[in-house]
Amino acid sequence: MFIVVILYIHHQSAVACRVTIVNGGFLPTSLKCKHKRRPQQFMINRVRKSFALAEVCKHGGKVQEAAKRLGAEPLDFSANINPLGSPPLEKLVLEELKHIGHYPDNSYSGFCRAAARFTGVEKECIVPGNGSSELIRLFAEAALEEGGLALIPTPTFGEYENQSLLAGARVEKLQIDQSGLPVFRDSDLARARLLFVCNPNNPTGRLLSRDQVISLADRCEEAEVFLLVDEAFIELSDPHQSVADLAPKRDFLFVMRSLTKSFGVPGLRLGFGVTNPTLAKIMNRARIPWSVGSIAAAAAEYLLGCEEHLERSRTVIREELNYLIPALQSLGLEPLTSQVNFILVNVVPSGIDSDVLAERTMAQGILVRDCQSFGLGKSFIRVAVRGHSENERLIAALRQELSCRD
Repeated sequence: MFIVVILYIHHQSAVACRVTIVNGGFLPTSLKCKHKRRPQQFMINRVRKSFALAEVCKHGGKVQEAAKRLGAEPLDFSANINPLGSPPLEKLVLEELKHIGHYPDNSYSGFCRAAARFTGVEKECIVPGNGSSELIRLFAEAALEEGGLALIPTPTFGEYENQSLLAGARVEKLQIDQSGLPVFRDSDLARARLLFVCNPNNPTGRLLSRDQVISLADRCEEAEVFLLVDEAFIELSDPHQSVADLAPKRDFLFVMRSLTKSFGVPGLRLGFGVTNPTLAKIMNRARIPWSVGSIAAAAAEYLLGCEEHLERSRTVIREELNYLIPALQSLGLEPLTSQVNFILVNVVPSGIDSDVLAERTMAQGILVRDCQSFGLGKSFIRVAVRGHSENERLIAALRQELSCRD
């Protein structure tokens, strides 16, 4: 009979393993071996390179982080959420909790039918997702091969670059002309696999017309290059400029919508894509199973029927833009013209850098977005459009900080 006793002894970077073999008829025999831990770089070298080199993509909406510093929840102008918030969801959530012991329907048939009705397409053209970020990642993985080229106008939403790089692609930044369109030659398009367009654009607030986007889609279709049109904010701007209804008729067009922004539910994480049935089928097979929880999926079906809520929201946004832009100008700032629920503001005339101004307003319980992560240096902040009394608090906070310039 053999009894084996194994004793591990940790000493700095080495692990000593002493094996003692006890044989009933013989003296104990000890064998000793050492396994030295390699530097962590060996592990990192085994990780996919695009993941190992990934950087943090910065976003607004850091309410909880700010609340810990301030001791109270701040008023958040750094995240562009519907100023009216969401339609009432309490009853729906409580009802859906009764079914929380079951997996969601991974086909999300109810969600897809509601999204199809909302955009005027067939449900076979819908790709449900856990917010826009999941859909951007899924489409980047679908469209971009290792070393493939993604074209990204700048400034724009940072996740286009982030997810393209994670997919192993190369990224080229495009300038945006006075009309709001990205500037590129046909030869640039010929080298690319994917072009991103955000409409309305974040952070500039510029809305391209339907005809302008169709012209881009035509160029991409001819070049056999995928075009992702992110319409996350279009329901809070002018939905008549959407091209979602055209996506099923195109081979290379993918249009995204975000319920997070439109219906004020960032905590639920909801979005969907619209494309041709063949590409939708491929993406639905490739997406992570059950990525949308059952409560969120039920909320999506309900929210996509609340179009009157969106109409009221657009009215409020137009009214508050008419208040905020002149008010910001009266402070000596230079807000850009906006057609959506946020405003990009040039703070250079104030003589205060964007990060300093953002820090000062946070001390007053007001969060604004420092736009350095958009590649705009320390020259711009972005502010969301909220309700009137809240917008007045923003202006008051900015006025106080701008009157105390160093």
